[in-house]
Amino acid sequence: MSKLIKFPLYLLAAALCFFVVTFTIYFFNLDMKATALLAPLLEKWYDHLERKQYI
Repeated sequence: MSKLIKFPLYLLAAALCFFVVTFTIYFFNLDMKATALLAPLLEKWYDHLERKQYI
């Protein structure tokens, strides 16, 4: 097959893989589940930061 035919096929395959991955993340709400797992670590980190509080 020529390069002119292979390139759109690779582009289509990459787009399909990207869609499948992002749809899976959306369908199973994986972004919020990851955020829920990281929240305690982030809270612990930000609780120890020095803050400048001006009134």
